[in-house]
Amino acid sequence: MTNDKNLEDKYVEKIVSMGYTEENARDYIESKKPKTTEVDPNLGLNNVEELEIKLPEVNESVFASSSNILLQTQSAVNPYARGLAVLLLIGCIAGFVNGIDYLSPTSGLIKPHDLIFSQTVNAPEDSAILLGTVTLEDGSPAQNYTIIVRINLERGGGNHFSITDQDGKFRIENLTPSLSFLDIAIVEDDFTYGISHSILLNPPAGFEPYGFTQLDIVFPDKSEFDSDNGTGVFWEHYSDEMDYLPLIDPSAATIYSIVGYAFIGLALLGGILSLIAINTGNLGLVRSASGLVFFSMGHFYSACCLGLVVLLLSFVIPKNEGF
Repeated sequence: MTNDKNLEDKYVEKIVSMGYTEENARDYIESKKPKTTEVDPNLGLNNVEELEIKLPEVNESVFASSSNILLQTQSAVNPYARGLAVLLLIGCIAGFVNGIDYLSPTSGLIKPHDLIFSQTVNAPEDSAILLGTVTLEDGSPAQNYTIIVRINLERGGGNHFSITDQDGKFRIENLTPSLSFLDIAIVEDDFTYGISHSILLNPPAGFEPYGFTQLDIVFPDKSEFDSDNGTGVFWEHYSDEMDYLPLIDPSAATIYSIVGYAFIGLALLGGILSLIAINTGNLGLVRSASGLVFFSMGHFYSACCLGLVVLLLSFVIPKNEGF
């Protein structure tokens, strides 16, 4: 503070030396000093406690329920579409049973043997090749066994021969697709042991020039043969047994089972669409389900007929508004 006073006196002396009075000099210096403003903490109010802050009033919203009821309109269900969907369910059951039948190739109503045989009727001659393996009951290969294929007389007849190699394998070509007979024999100690099977030779598939049949056969132990009746020949004719089925390529039975699974899948999917169509009366679902049922076939083409009939009827039944 003393330094400021001394500095102010020096300015006064200097101004006085310039011809001004001391009073004028001090007034001039005072005018140049910065002015401070005091802030009233009460903001100009005499009594802070009297200050009242008012907020705008809030109007409460009042909700009232009316007596009106909102109803959702439902379209009428087409009774004709429901009836067609019920028919489709019957077709689905037929297709499902047909698929189960296909999964039992040796005991079903329709067997793969019947399909293969029907394809051999018009098959070209010398278009089948038989490949096979003969093993003994202990799993060892049957070496140097004689293989004879006897073609059915209705398909030209004739015998074809081969010998198993060290692995028990054999191959015979230029056979005619048909129901034929397979003989396997071995001569030991002046005794002949042999077995006979009936076989189905596959015809060519599609554009293939040859049809291949692969068979794996187990030759029985010598103790299982019946008496030779003094002839020295022990032979088992398996094809003479009751309920005997010809040997077929196992792959043919596998494909047959796959087709069965396909029929079951189509029938189940068609059944689901049919159930939905019963609830909704949707003609689009009825037509879609009829196509699935048609391809599930059914025994004696029962599902095919039902699917086709329902599909045709779906285009002629009355179509009212909302159906």
